[in-house]
Amino acid sequence: MTEGTDSVALGPDAGELSRIEGGWALRFERRLRHSPERVWRALTTPEGLACWLAEAKIDAEPGGRMDLHFRQPDHEFMPDVPERRMQQNEVLVARPFTRFEHTFGGNPESIVVWTLTPDGDGTLLRLEHRVPESWTDARRNVLSGWHHHMEGLDDACALTRHAWDWDRWFALRDAYAERLETMT
Repeated sequence: MTEGTDSVALGPDAGELSRIEGGWALRFERRLRHSPERVWRALTTPEGLACWLAEAKIDAEPGGRMDLHFRQPDHEFMPDVPERRMQQNEVLVARPFTRFEHTFGGNPESIVVWTLTPDGDGTLLRLEHRVPESWTDARRNVLSGWHHHMEGLDDACALTRHAWDWDRWFALRDAYAERLETMT
């Protein structure tokens, strides 16, 4: 366990990881208490993204740019320097309220697919991230990052900012590392 962190048990909201050609498929599923329109706003607008993921400049059209600037508190693991905190991505698919795809990590082989399905008075949200083979050693970081970021999506749908907590992230990272050991 990472020094200074409490352990966490991964529950039903945990991400899943499976081997695919060229890398890994990481999947999360959440039921949010907001309409697909509100969830879409959280995923595709600068105001929404700033509440749960990163400050963003985004042209949410296929071929548009999605520049992210991660603003978690400065930490030795991820110092607040542009080469660690900024990434340029591309929007690949934007079907309002149903499907949003973009590259991630500034890597064209790293593709994130968001699928939104109406579910009663809310939305069933699925995330699939195709993690390239070159990121194999970073899988626990990617899993814990998405897990922690997605904990703020319900709040982000109401345009309420979700605070980043490094201790929480390290605890999630340790839990995912243990799970990965049993998978390989």
